[in-house]
Amino acid sequence: MAPLTGIKVVEFGIMIAVPGAAETLAGFGAEVIKVEDTNRGDELRSYGSNKNGMSGWFANANAGKRSISVDLSTDAGKEVMWELLSDADVFIQGFRSGVVDKFGFGYEAVSARFPTLIYCSSTGFGESGPYADLPAYDPIVQALSGWAGIQKVDGDPTLHKTMVSDKTAASFNTKAILAALVQRGRTAKGCYIEASMLESNIMFNWPDVMMQCTLLDDDASHVPNIFVSYRLYECTDGWVTVACGTDKQWQAYCTALEQPDVANDPKFRTPADRGAHIPELFDATAKIAARFDVETVVQRLRAADVPVAPVHTPEAVRDDPQIRAREFIKESSHPVAGQFLGPKTPASMFGEDLELSPAPVLGEHTREILTELGFTSERIETLLGEGVIRTSD
Repeated sequence: MAPLTGIKVVEFGIMIAVPGAAETLAGFGAEVIKVEDTNRGDELRSYGSNKNGMSGWFANANAGKRSISVDLSTDAGKEVMWELLSDADVFIQGFRSGVVDKFGFGYEAVSARFPTLIYCSSTGFGESGPYADLPAYDPIVQALSGWAGIQKVDGDPTLHKTMVSDKTAASFNTKAILAALVQRGRTAKGCYIEASMLESNIMFNWPDVMMQCTLLDDDASHVPNIFVSYRLYECTDGWVTVACGTDKQWQAYCTALEQPDVANDPKFRTPADRGAHIPELFDATAKIAARFDVETVVQRLRAADVPVAPVHTPEAVRDDPQIRAREFIKESSHPVAGQFLGPKTPASMFGEDLELSPAPVLGEHTREILTELGFTSERIETLLGEGVIRTSD
């Protein structure tokens, strides 16, 4: 049995920070119901590679969920939402401060009816402060949290080419919800989780990105952040990454690639020497690797127990021998998007090989969910005719 079997999650959010958290909970075995509007639903449905209206992006962030499409601006739609929450364990919503309150589903209103419910509000900047009402997307949070400032190319800041801020927020949302479930198991009480994308990312970055900002005493010894100089190394036919963290690994690197004298350069002899000459160290590392092809560098360094890896393109990741050996990335069939590729679920860490249902089309499970809640066929048809709900058919 998966660890979250029997836990019901109601998700009301778009993009990644909320849907990504709920998808992880589904991957641990929770039942997740995704609430979407009756217009076009989660905007992520139309982003990136797409087939029959189902984007690969959406499919990867929404497996294992059921979709109900309802207009929460109507009284009848609000009744549907209250029914959904009546037996839920977790409600996670991801709209800027005040939006959900306007629909009538702010924390005070929900907790008054359901005091054991865990309520997670995931906003860009939190519920207070001068940015509380501002819209937030991944690049905005990257800029404010230090991500962009540390990712320098030729001295200029740049963005991660991924939704790193959204995914970081999703991870913190998930951890907070899991902690709240443990707390509720002890107290039998629900709680309110105020999750900020910006704060989650600053928390994530603080140990290393902010390493030079932490020690405040005047007698502290400050050096530039070593990660500013981090780089990849070009070989004759591709790129590798190498991490020589110890004297033994540095000596082995130079010896394996036929440059033992470099290891004894006074600038590189000890960890302190190398730490004081990071740019020169990485330049020397690059010159040594540039003389060989990727396969030679990887084979020699792995034989010498030096941490090394080829730099994969996204398309090549699934073919890495480690990934294939553990069968971590699996191919399946999606009824709308066709053949579909994705990783195993988090429950695999517990030895559970869950087969999550395919990401739903908009309103795919509206009838099914309402029937489970006790709505009659006649009432469902009335709601459909009034435009309160939407079904996939």
